[in-house]
Amino acid sequence: MNEPGVEGKYTFPDPPLQPLIFPCRTSHTRRFPKQNSFSYSYLYVGIPIGWTGSVASVISAEVSNPAWFHVDATNYLERGDGHLGLKGKLHDYLKAQGESPDQFPYAYLVTAPKFLGYSFNPVSFWYLYSSDKQLEAMILEVNNTFDERRLYFLKNGDANEDSTLVEEVNVDSSPGCDHASHLSMPASKSSRFITRWSKDFHVSPFNSRKGSYSLSAIDPFNPSMQGLGQINNTITLNSSKHHAKLVARAFSTGPPIKPLELTRRTTARFILSWWWVGFITFPRIVKEAGRLFFKRKLHVWYRPEVLKESIGRRETHDERIIEAFFRQFLEFKVKHSNLMTSLKYTASGSQCRKIETFYPTHLEDKTLTNRSKAPLELKILTPLFYARFIQYAHASEFLTLEILSNDEKNRTFWTSDPQSLLSLFSDALPKNPTPQSDPIKPTNLPYLDRQRWNFLKRLRRSSKPTNPGSKNDGKIDIRHFPFSALDIFVMACSCPPQAREYRRTVTLLLASDILTFGTPGIFRLADWLVRALCVWIWVETVREYVLRVDVGIVQCARMSGWGILLACNWVHLWSVLLAVL
Repeated sequence: MNEPGVEGKYTFPDPPLQPLIFPCRTSHTRRFPKQNSFSYSYLYVGIPIGWTGSVASVISAEVSNPAWFHVDATNYLERGDGHLGLKGKLHDYLKAQGESPDQFPYAYLVTAPKFLGYSFNPVSFWYLYSSDKQLEAMILEVNNTFDERRLYFLKNGDANEDSTLVEEVNVDSSPGCDHASHLSMPASKSSRFITRWSKDFHVSPFNSRKGSYSLSAIDPFNPSMQGLGQINNTITLNSSKHHAKLVARAFSTGPPIKPLELTRRTTARFILSWWWVGFITFPRIVKEAGRLFFKRKLHVWYRPEVLKESIGRRETHDERIIEAFFRQFLEFKVKHSNLMTSLKYTASGSQCRKIETFYPTHLEDKTLTNRSKAPLELKILTPLFYARFIQYAHASEFLTLEILSNDEKNRTFWTSDPQSLLSLFSDALPKNPTPQSDPIKPTNLPYLDRQRWNFLKRLRRSSKPTNPGSKNDGKIDIRHFPFSALDIFVMACSCPPQAREYRRTVTLLLASDILTFGTPGIFRLADWLVRALCVWIWVETVREYVLRVDVGIVQCARMSGWGILLACNWVHLWSVLLAVL
């Protein structure tokens, strides 16, 4: 049931909530080791989960023609799967947490919306209500500046209320937070959501991954989802010794705005007042980080890789290509293995994120009863795994180094059974990778292709693979480096265009690891600079030819014709050279 003027629909009847706009401010107060405070304006919108559509062309959710401020389901919870909608993705997440979606029939998302297709969301708040319309749980969706994400499912009542209240009063009186003083009003116990949990996600380079968080949040729709209150959430970062280190707040600066009550004039005024906020959120973060580093001289903690409970960054184009070949290779290895169970593979990234289960051939025809054993799980934590994997000629060596490493900061994958995974990758490829042909060896390839693959092999020997958990003492590895099992699999089982794509991608990654600190983008930039130089040479040559004709030097002009022809084809010659590689 929709209010008049609201375009869209609910997937549940008679919703008690509605889309709203929350003009807010956010503040950060650092207590130690150096004191620092700042605050700035911030815009949140609220979306009732189950509603899709548009309100007065101001707020929209899950529509093909977005309004000015838009919420896209693809960008929330697990990456991708936008076709499920916010409600479908929420239900999947709750089930993964061991919770029944029926426990929370009402849900409300407070988040920073997209404007012109862009948004940066440090934290979004999901309010989950029970059937009697009481706030029972919350989901904090935290994103850092490295494109990583952590979802915290929180229930009420796991922290000391009095300590959290003291923190909030102190924040209100801190420098830079004057706008919040009039909003610090007493809240009833039933309207306050309080909880505490361990910190396991890297958010700021000025804080380690140790410690804990506490949350004090006010239910904006108390009592019984009939109210129309304000956002007032306080997150406190506590050190490992339980001292409040950093207090962050998001709070309303006035009553929420109902989009239906906006006229054309007030809509235009509102958009002109708030359109820029989302675009400068990230620059504001960079500014404050520079202030902490250069002025406050704070220690910088290098970014660790995410843990199993977090969501890694999006993959690069090169990592996406390697992942596709790795997935086929993994399926092939499992199919021809002696594993007594299946393998559950979870990829990392956005477009390549997919969960698949592979079965050995000897289990494919067994009954479900015989296949009910818990699968061997392999979860890729970050797309960096694929770039690291191809650096090693021996896959088992790479896996062993990460598994034996006592430092979780460098691990790029997680497995439920390390020994079984090592056994899977330590086996050599079968003698017949394809049933149609014998295995392809480098000597059976055309001469030019053989030289290309050998060049790749030499790059792998020359590069210095990331060695998690051990130090490089300057020793030179003099072992023989054959083609990796993945190389041989691609040569044997892929068509020539696919093999060429794999070879060129791996070559680029290995070369960038040697020459450009593991940044393939520098090679691509150099390619464009060379092409730009070729175009400039052509323009200058043509200009000189025209000038010579104008002054009557016909003979010189004729003699420079071959130079013009060569100059006009510099770009093509460069492209041919790259194609040879």
